[in-house]
Amino acid sequence: MADIHELMLAMDLRGDLSETELAELRWHVGLGSRPEHIAEKTIIVNEVLDLLDDEQEPVRDENGDWVIKEFPQPAWSDGSPYAASKIPGAGGSALVRADDHGDERWALTCRWEIHPDGHAEVAELMSWLAARLHKNESFFGYQRWYEDDEPELLSVRDGEVVARREGALVAPFWDEAEEE
Repeated sequence: MADIHELMLAMDLRGDLSETELAELRWHVGLGSRPEHIAEKTIIVNEVLDLLDDEQEPVRDENGDWVIKEFPQPAWSDGSPYAASKIPGAGGSALVRADDHGDERWALTCRWEIHPDGHAEVAELMSWLAARLHKNESFFGYQRWYEDDEPELLSVRDGEVVARREGALVAPFWDEAEEE
C-alpha cells in the first residue's frame, strides 16, 4: 500500500524576491542546486544509533555526544517533468518571471507526488511560500490521496495553507500528524 499524495500548486509570488530567496526557492522545487547559505545541520543521535542507515555515520562532538551532520533536504529534489507513478499525468515544477503592466511577480506551478517521508520539507516550503505571496488571492492548489476520486482544495488563511474537507477548513496532509 502506498501513502502517496498528489499536491498541485499554482501561485504568484512577490516580484521583489531577493537572489538568495530565489536560489532557495529553485532548490526547494527542484529547479536548482543547494544554495551555499543552506548550511549543514548537526543532529544529536545518542538515542537512535541503531536506527541510522548506512549513509549516516555518527561521530562524537566536543561534548561526547554522537552526532551526524546532514544538509537539509529540499521539498522536491528534481523539478524536471516526469511521468507520475501513482497519479495520472506528469509531475514537475515551473518558475517564470512575469511583468504584466508593471506588476512584477514570479509565477510558480508545481505538481508532485509526496510520500510521508517528505512531509516536513513540504511543510517548511508551504510556510515559506505563504509568506511570500504576491497577493492574498494569488494562490490555488489541491491535495489528493492517490486513491481518492476528489481533490481537496487548498487555500491560504491567516498566512497558513489549509485544506477544505467536507465544508470545513482542516490542516493539509503534511500537518495532519500535528493535529492528533
